[in-house]
Amino acid sequence: MLCSDPKLDSHRFKDILDEAITSGELKSTKAYTKWEKKVSETKPPTSPLKRPSKSSKQPEADLYAIISQRRNDRKDQFETMFSNLVSKYGGSNDASEPTEEEFEATQKKLESKRSSRKSKRN
Repeated sequence: MLCSDPKLDSHRFKDILDEAITSGELKSTKAYTKWEKKVSETKPPTSPLKRPSKSSKQPEADLYAIISQRRNDRKDQFETMFSNLVSKYGGSNDASEPTEEEFEATQKKLESKRSSRKSKRN
């Protein structure tokens, strides 16, 4: 059955099927007799409605471990994605800042271009 626990419900299902076989509604098969032997060897539950309770500390620890693992996975994915973007779109370290002399030379070129444009306009 879909929503049943074999450990708790097998004996109950066996009783129902045995009644149907004795009344003639169903026929016994090899698979059923094999399953019936297997179920008969196990101890029936004392109360099928009571489910064994799990300790309350275990789920919290498991939940914390799952959350931590997912956080680490997301962090790793982000770092991988970011490094791929940097390598793809030119975040290379080769283009370092210009030296003081290079900066001053570039600044002089720009100023000379500006002054030549202003003189042409006037």
